[in-house]
Amino acid sequence: MIGLILTLPLSLMAQQPFQFSQYFQNAFTINPAVTGAEEFLDIKLGYRQQLSGVDGAPETYFLSAHSALSKQDKTFPYQQNSLRISDPDLYSRFENSGRYRRSHLFHHGLGGYVANDRQGIFKQTSGFLSYALHVSVGTQTTLSLGVAGGLNSRAIDVSNINLGETDVIDPTYQAYLARQGRTTSFDMNAGLFLYAKKFYIGYSAVRILQNEIYSDVQSISGKQRISHYGLVGLRLQAGPRVMVLPGALVRYDAATPLLYDVNVRFKFEDLAWIGASYRNTQTLAGMAGVSLSDFLNLSYSYDYGLGDVNNFSTNVHEIVLGLMLFNKKEAAPYLW
Repeated sequence: MIGLILTLPLSLMAQQPFQFSQYFQNAFTINPAVTGAEEFLDIKLGYRQQLSGVDGAPETYFLSAHSALSKQDKTFPYQQNSLRISDPDLYSRFENSGRYRRSHLFHHGLGGYVANDRQGIFKQTSGFLSYALHVSVGTQTTLSLGVAGGLNSRAIDVSNINLGETDVIDPTYQAYLARQGRTTSFDMNAGLFLYAKKFYIGYSAVRILQNEIYSDVQSISGKQRISHYGLVGLRLQAGPRVMVLPGALVRYDAATPLLYDVNVRFKFEDLAWIGASYRNTQTLAGMAGVSLSDFLNLSYSYDYGLGDVNNFSTNVHEIVLGLMLFNKKEAAPYLW
């Protein structure tokens, strides 16, 4: 019985990556190919709390950053010149020529994040570095390939486990005691991301190495499952000052049912945005964000469970503070 109590929550925690309602704020953490898609150094500091007001309620902290390296503008640099020429199509022909395309063919992206997740006596800490190669497949379309590697450390606070008076010696519990309740493993993620001015679509596989969960327990075997993610979105200009951003995130692995999140956001002149999402765990989320300055932004979301039993989807608060540094082109965020 003790082993069941210990292993079931840990296996659930070990098999599921961190979940955020504002996943588009940190899409590169679930798809490393997104790394470097923005025009600036994108830094995020976030906090998520579930079951607000309950002692020991699940909560997650994260810090992330990613940026493009030596990114070149696809716009033809001489298009605004005032030089008169007899052939008005000369610029467009040169922009589509092999010489111009080769000089603007690719750029690199580099990023990383650390996250800490706590659910009562169960804790998980992750730290990953990611890299992506972005290759131009058209004048306005880019395909990127990304990979990430890092450490997952899972722990149980054995000091807060009270077994009462019992003579039963449980091998699972003894194994956790021998390791002070902690296991650490290296893992990898990989992904593809195709994006343009008006759309993006991506696929990624998370926790590719499928590490053993219980490395010290001979009588129990278990592996992490690969999680498959699909990411899709549109960027529609609804007027001179309003952009509509519908999107969806799908996650599947062999251990849990298919999970999907559909959402829509309305962006107002890159100064503020508001939106809502629905998750098929019968969860509805409202969210909004505002630009506090040219380099500082803040966003908030609240999840509300619609079902009869709302274990981890009721009263969920999520707040994200963002920094946009080295934004020489004063570019607006692409994904968020």
